[in-house]
Amino acid sequence: MSDLRSRKENILQLSDKYFPEMLALRRHLHMFPELSTKEFETTKSINQVLDHYGINRIPVSSQTGSAAEVKGKSNRTIAIRADIDALPIEEESNLEFRSKIPGISHMCGHDVHTVISLGAALILQELQEDLPGNVRILFQPAEEFEGGAESMIDDGLLNGVSAIIGLHNTPDQEVGTIGIKEGFLMAGIDDFIITIKGKGGHAGIPERTIDPIIIGSAVVTQLQTLVSRTISPKESAVVTIGTFQAGKTNNVIPEKAVLTGTVRTSSDTVRYKIRDAFVRLVTNQVHALGGEVEIDYQLLIPPVVNDPAIAAISRIAAADIVGTENVLAAEPTMGGDDFALYQKVVPGCYAWLGSGNKEKGIEHGWHHPKFMVDEDAIKIGIQWMVHTAIRLLENKSLT
Repeated sequence: MSDLRSRKENILQLSDKYFPEMLALRRHLHMFPELSTKEFETTKSINQVLDHYGINRIPVSSQTGSAAEVKGKSNRTIAIRADIDALPIEEESNLEFRSKIPGISHMCGHDVHTVISLGAALILQELQEDLPGNVRILFQPAEEFEGGAESMIDDGLLNGVSAIIGLHNTPDQEVGTIGIKEGFLMAGIDDFIITIKGKGGHAGIPERTIDPIIIGSAVVTQLQTLVSRTISPKESAVVTIGTFQAGKTNNVIPEKAVLTGTVRTSSDTVRYKIRDAFVRLVTNQVHALGGEVEIDYQLLIPPVVNDPAIAAISRIAAADIVGTENVLAAEPTMGGDDFALYQKVVPGCYAWLGSGNKEKGIEHGWHHPKFMVDEDAIKIGIQWMVHTAIRLLENKSLT
């Protein structure tokens, strides 16, 4: 117990030591956000800190993003992941460090995630002599628009890794809390394009046409029954039509209609069941009304599903920092994250870091133009990363 108390005090002191630097860097990144695959200056800032503190960098094949590793006393290796990209959203705030890039901002808090993982790396470097194993830190580009996780996996950055952890700030939880949950946490994300081909003609002579707008409308209506009549109420899925485009003028029935949308699911089983039922329903409905159809159904990102053993260790580490009473059962969401792709390779846990503060007016959700993060969460996130990494390395069952 005394060793644990000493460790906690040491990590707390180190987080206090590095917090001002990480806070300043976070605000710099916030002022100069970069979109997916364009994170050149962000990557440069990360690498400058890593190099300054002598943390060994690992080459990556992508032009943006970075990776590093702190070596410990054994060959056991766990990984930490942070996403670094911003969003095409105009920030609406009065912050002194608000985005200076028109139409681009960190309205999901990836700037916070970046400095949390970077701060954790600095502390782990100081603890290197007593570190039970290796910690690999992944600063991943292109989370918002896909491709970043795949590139890091393809680079072999999970080779030899026993477990991976990550976190996401959430204004839905008050700062000072950490949410942990085993099993399903975030939805799988799939997109679709439905192209319905009919027979165009004069709007005043509809009997000579096959109206793709009528067919598309029937498809939209039928898709509303897909979830309720395909999967158990104990599971979760969402099917949303985002666009419906057809025709260019008011007195012409067009040749085709194009519908696009997204599907969110809570498990791989539900994911594939929905896909098969979706294709069958749309095809049958279009054919029944005399049209032809092409369906481009894109399987993109699987659900985030936390490993029970890793989640249990992560929960203990969270209690070390914020106390058992402030470790919450994480609320699942139908939003998605490509952290799931890492979990397909190694077991992992994704946590919610409380970042909301109603007294400060910090309660707008992800991707909102008024989104903000209580910066006190940064220090808590750093400590959770370090404590969890060490506890995972101490658990020899993960080798």
